[in-house]
Amino acid sequence: MKKGPMKLMGKKKSAAKKMVDTAKLKPGAKKLVEGVAAKNTVAKMKKAAAMKMKKAAMKLKEEEKSVMTMKKAAMKLKKDSAAMMKKAAMKMKKVSAMKMKMKKK
Repeated sequence: MKKGPMKLMGKKKSAAKKMVDTAKLKPGAKKLVEGVAAKNTVAKMKKAAAMKMKKAAMKLKEEEKSVMTMKKAAMKLKKDSAAMMKKAAMKMKKVSAMKMKMKKK
């Protein structure tokens, strides 16, 4: 009966753990592992900062949309109120003209 290769029990080693194992074996490799970890940390920090900026930009864009919606609504109200003012002025003229006619009779 042939024996196959032994399978490892449990989880596979991650790349970081393999690097740590090599640090134990080789002098100078520890500095390499620390350097890679530092670069990864810096990259993660940059990525997190970029994500925060992206979220802030999206929030600003949403606020900008709501401001534009409010501006449009205000402009519509302004137009409607101007039209209502014109109608009211016309009605006042008609009423004053009718009063003048009534006084003449």
